[in-house]
Amino acid sequence: MMIMYWMTSMRWRLPDRQRLPVRQTQRKPMPLTLRESRMRQVSAVRQKNNLWGRHRRLGVCLLLTGFLVLLMMILIFSFSAQDATRSSGLSGGICGQIVRAVQKLFGLDLSRAEIEQWSQWLEAPVRKLAHFTEYAVFSFVTCIHGLMLRLAFGRQGMPCQSADSSEAPHRKFGAGFATLLFKTIPFCILYAVTDEIHQYFVPGRSCRLFDVGVDSLGILFGAALFLLTVQTQKVKIWIKWIKAPEAIAGVSERMNTMKCIQLLEGLSYKCLQGDVNTEVSAVVNDSRKLAEGCMFICIKGASFDGHTFAEEAAKKGAAVLLVEDPVDVPETVTVIQVESTRYAMALVSAAWFGHPAKELTTIAVTGTKGKTTTTYMIQALLEKAGHKTGVIGTIEVVIGDKHIAVNNTTPESYDIHRYFREMVDAGCDAVVMEASSQGFKLDRTAGIEFDYGLFTNLSPDHIGPNEHKDFAEYLSCKAMLFTQCKKGFANLDDEHFEEITAKAVCPVQTFGLAEGADLRAQNITLTRDTDFLGVDFDVSGLLNGRVSCGVPGTFNVHNALGAICVALEMGADLSMINEVLKTFTVKGRVQIIPTGYDYTLIVDYAHNAVALESILKTLREYHPARLISLFGCGGNRSKLRRFEMGEVSGRLADLTIITSDNPRFEEPQAIIDDILTGIKKTDGEYISIIDRREAISYVMHHAQPGDIVILAGKGHETYQEIKGQKYHMSEEEIVQDVLDGKY
Repeated sequence: MMIMYWMTSMRWRLPDRQRLPVRQTQRKPMPLTLRESRMRQVSAVRQKNNLWGRHRRLGVCLLLTGFLVLLMMILIFSFSAQDATRSSGLSGGICGQIVRAVQKLFGLDLSRAEIEQWSQWLEAPVRKLAHFTEYAVFSFVTCIHGLMLRLAFGRQGMPCQSADSSEAPHRKFGAGFATLLFKTIPFCILYAVTDEIHQYFVPGRSCRLFDVGVDSLGILFGAALFLLTVQTQKVKIWIKWIKAPEAIAGVSERMNTMKCIQLLEGLSYKCLQGDVNTEVSAVVNDSRKLAEGCMFICIKGASFDGHTFAEEAAKKGAAVLLVEDPVDVPETVTVIQVESTRYAMALVSAAWFGHPAKELTTIAVTGTKGKTTTTYMIQALLEKAGHKTGVIGTIEVVIGDKHIAVNNTTPESYDIHRYFREMVDAGCDAVVMEASSQGFKLDRTAGIEFDYGLFTNLSPDHIGPNEHKDFAEYLSCKAMLFTQCKKGFANLDDEHFEEITAKAVCPVQTFGLAEGADLRAQNITLTRDTDFLGVDFDVSGLLNGRVSCGVPGTFNVHNALGAICVALEMGADLSMINEVLKTFTVKGRVQIIPTGYDYTLIVDYAHNAVALESILKTLREYHPARLISLFGCGGNRSKLRRFEMGEVSGRLADLTIITSDNPRFEEPQAIIDDILTGIKKTDGEYISIIDRREAISYVMHHAQPGDIVILAGKGHETYQEIKGQKYHMSEEEIVQDVLDGKY
C-alpha cells in the first residue's frame, strides 16, 4: 500500500528551468556550460531518488513523515486486530474513566450501576469518535508526507506554485494542492475499507459501511486541517527553510558563470566582434567594480558615458562589452551592440539573477504624491493577510528584518533584480515598490510585468535639468506603468486620469470619492487628539463598510483606497484592513512626534509646492489655533519650486519659518531669498532662520496650545547635504534634544 502511494505521489520530470521553449527544440544543442552541467547533475540525482544527497533536511522530513504514516497504519491495524472482548473492554474502561471524571468534577453521587449504565451509553459515540480522530490524524500526516514527496521529486517549491501562472498569486496558493489531495484522500479511504474487511475476520467484530463513512469524515477533516495549516505564513517559511541550501546553491550558480547568449535572451543585438557563447562571471555597469570575465555595460549617464571606460574595462579583464556605439578594444573581447544599454541592462540583470520577479507577486506604485505612504500601507496589509512582503522605495529597501538605505526612489535595474532575488531567498512571496517617472524613463523596470500597478495622482514635478524636459514627458513616463502590469488601479478623482489610462493594456479598476468608482469613499470624518490625527470613511463597491485610518486628510483617503484595492486582491478583509490602518504610520510621512505639550508636531517629506499645499490644506481642516509651517528648499534644483513653495506656505500657514534644507553647493541665504520672493506675494507672517536646528528650537519654544506645527521637506532623511558632504541630522533627534533642554 505504501509503495503504491509513493509511486503515485512522485512526479518524474525535470525542473521547469531545464525545459526548453518549444521554439528552441529544433535548434542544434549548444555545448553545456558549467552551470548547465551542474543543473543536469542535480536532475539526475533527483531521478535516482537520492534524497540525502540532494537535501539532508528534506530527507529527514521525508523519513520522519513516512515513519509517522507507517506508525498510524500500524496503530489502526492493531486496534482492529483486537477481538470483540478486548476491544469492548478497552472502550468500556475509557468510558468509565470519563464518567468518573465528570462525577468528580461536578460532585455527582452515582452508584456503580449508574456508572456502568452511563459507560455503556457512551461507548458507541466514543468508539466512533476514536475512529474519526485516528483517521483525521492519519490523513493529516499522510498529506504532509505527500507534500514532502512532491518537494523531493517534483518542481522546486510548493506544489501549487507556478512562476508562469497569470492568476492572482493568493489564488495560486492552494489551487495546486488539488492533485496532492486527489492522491492522498483516496489512499486513506482505501486503507479504511481494507481495515473494515480485516475486522470481518476478527472474532466478534463486523464489517460495516457506516464505519467506513465515519472514517472517511475523519479523513476529510484531516485533509481540510492540512490545507489550513500549509497556508499559514510560518509553514510557508518552514518549507522554504527545508529547501534553503538548494536555493542558495541556485544563487551561487548564477554568480558563477553564464553564457553571454543566455543573458541576451529577449534582446535585439548585433555581435560586433567575439563570440556570443563567451562565459560571463559578473555583470557590472560601474568601472570601479570591474572583474575578470565580467560583462561591462556601457551606460550613457547625465555626467559620465560608460563607453569612455570601455578600454579600461578590456584591460581589467572584461570578457564582454555591451554598447550602443562601437568601441575600439582588443579582438579577444566580445562586443555586443544594442539600441539602448539601459534597457538591455534590465533584461540582462533579470536573466543573471534567474528572473526572480516571476517568483514574487510584484506590485508597483506610481504618482506624484503618496507613493511611499501607499507602499507601506500595502506592505502592512499584505503582511497581515499572511504574505511576507519586501519593499523597495524612497526611504529604504526592506527584506525581512533587513533595512537597506537607498539613493533613488527606483534603484538601477541590476539592483532591483538583486533585491528581488534576496527577497525570494529570504522567504518573501510579494514585493511592493515605488516606481518613479525617472525609473520608467531610464528603463529601470523594463522587462518586469507587474502583477498589480497602482496610480495615485499626478501634478507638475521633477521638471528641469537632469529630470523631465516638460510635463508632457513626465505624464508619459507615469503612464508607462499600465503598459507593463497585469491589472491596474487608478485614482478616478485625478484630473489626468483619462490621460494616464488611455494607453493601458491591462484591466484598470478605479478608486476615489467620485460616483462610479469601483471602490468609493464617502462620509469622511476627521478625528483629532493632541498626538493623533486621523480620518474615518465609508467604502462601497469592491468593499462595503467603515474604515478608520491613522493618517490624516482626504488625500490619505485616496492612498488608503489604493492600498485597499491591492490588499483585497491578495486576500485581505475588512477586519484586517481596519486593524492595520487604525495604527498605521510611516516614518517621515505625516509622522506625529509626541512632545508632551498641548500642540501637535508633525514631520513630513513635503518638498514641493503640490505636496506642501496638500498637507497644509489637510491640516487646516483640523481647525488648529495656528498652523505653523517650517521648511526650506534644496540647492541645485529648480528655482521655480522655491517661489511656489513660498507662495503656498504664505497663503495657507499662519506663520512660516524659512530655513535650510539640503543647500548642496548653493548658499543657504540665496535659497531663502528665492523662497521670500514667493512668500512676499502673500499676507502671511514669516521669519527666516538659516540653521535648521535653531529654527526647530524656535518653533517648539513659541508653539501655543492648539497649534499644529509641521516640519516639512526632510521627512525620513537623517542627513543634511552641504558642499558635497552629508552631515548627520535627524529631526526626531533634534526635537528630543529641544525637549531635553539642549537647545
